[in-house]
Amino acid sequence: MGLIIAYILFLLNLLSIIPTMYPLYIWKLVTTGSARRLGDRLLLKVGEIWIENNYRISRMLYGVQFEVIGDSYKDLKHDGRYMIICNHQSWSDIYIIQSVLNRKIPLIRFFIKDSLKYVPILGHAWLALDFPFVKRSTKEQLKKNPELASKDLENVKKVCEKFAGMPFSILNFLEGHRRTPERVQKLQKKNPYENLLRPHSGGISVVSTALKNSLDAFIDLTIVYPTENPSFLELMQGKIRKLKVFVDVIPASAVPVEENEQFAPMSKKMKRWVDERWALKDALIGKEKHSK
Repeated sequence: MGLIIAYILFLLNLLSIIPTMYPLYIWKLVTTGSARRLGDRLLLKVGEIWIENNYRISRMLYGVQFEVIGDSYKDLKHDGRYMIICNHQSWSDIYIIQSVLNRKIPLIRFFIKDSLKYVPILGHAWLALDFPFVKRSTKEQLKKNPELASKDLENVKKVCEKFAGMPFSILNFLEGHRRTPERVQKLQKKNPYENLLRPHSGGISVVSTALKNSLDAFIDLTIVYPTENPSFLELMQGKIRKLKVFVDVIPASAVPVEENEQFAPMSKKMKRWVDERWALKDALIGKEKHSK
């Protein structure tokens, strides 16, 4: 019964944004200059209210609490420019990240497959809020035509251009996939980590280089769940009520962002930095597990 109530409330919260989102989106499409910027600001407010209400629902129904750990958390700015990285274990991750950082930093955006823009309501909301949609070639397509890889990178760079010079927060899951038991088993021989999957640095390197003159800091989040294989359904059922989120804010000047766009996809210095961060995260999660 609790799950049904939660589902109904989350659905109602999603539907509640329709009366304001669609008129504002149309306003944004037909205006320019300061009028359009006003529409953007109002749409961002709608997004923040939607995120806040989602968290209120889970807190009201189950008393869900996130313990945020990290002194630099209090230094985050709502008008900052941030690149966010995080371990990826569950569909709950995005919900948790949004809840923890909502109104602390600019509305969090993440790269979305181009085809998802057609998803009812959510797809339109992502479009209205300027989420970056990208077309990515499949492995089969890349095998037939390796030149598509260059085209994919150009698409990412083009998407990044709209964020230059404005407050933004971009989330990037470097592991690329959720850490499920099946994937852990499949990648066991190639994975040096006990609690994480191997991260990929190419994507964040390309985006960081494209935004190198705009970035204030990197936000490194580590989510530690109380269970080994968490699921979004467990969170919605109230089976996960408390979890820890470690926050580390790293100045952009301390991150080895590749200057040359040509070398960004294969940047060795960015790969070393990402590997070092993942080693620290893996040790932190292991320490938390053993302290229980």
